[in-house]
Amino acid sequence: MSDELTATCHCGAVQLTLPAEAAGVIACHCSDCQKMHGNFNAFLAAPRDAVTVAGQDNLVWYQSSEAARRAFCATCGARVLKEITGAGRWLVSAGLVDGPTGRRIVRNLWEESKPDWYDLPPVSS
Repeated sequence: MSDELTATCHCGAVQLTLPAEAAGVIACHCSDCQKMHGNFNAFLAAPRDAVTVAGQDNLVWYQSSEAARRAFCATCGARVLKEITGAGRWLVSAGLVDGPTGRRIVRNLWEESKPDWYDLPPVSS
């Protein structure tokens, strides 16, 4: 497996590269993710300075809460990134990664906010 993961939005206007050793997949069940993704969202976390973005001019940022902002592709609307204010990390939508990641869900966040129509995904150790 490569030492980098690549990710692209639906139309390809935004391309990201992040380290393969990025944390495992984090599944967020908060109400913001539910409203914005129609379900929970899965992310790969990486230090902000370890993520490269080509097509950054195509990103539109939205302050989704006091603690976070999110980036979307201006062309296709794909949800690309979430940034927790002051954390120095970007959360890259795992569904954008090209090919296998070699990762599994390692953590569920905001479990108490999940709707009743699905079970929490299992967590790998």
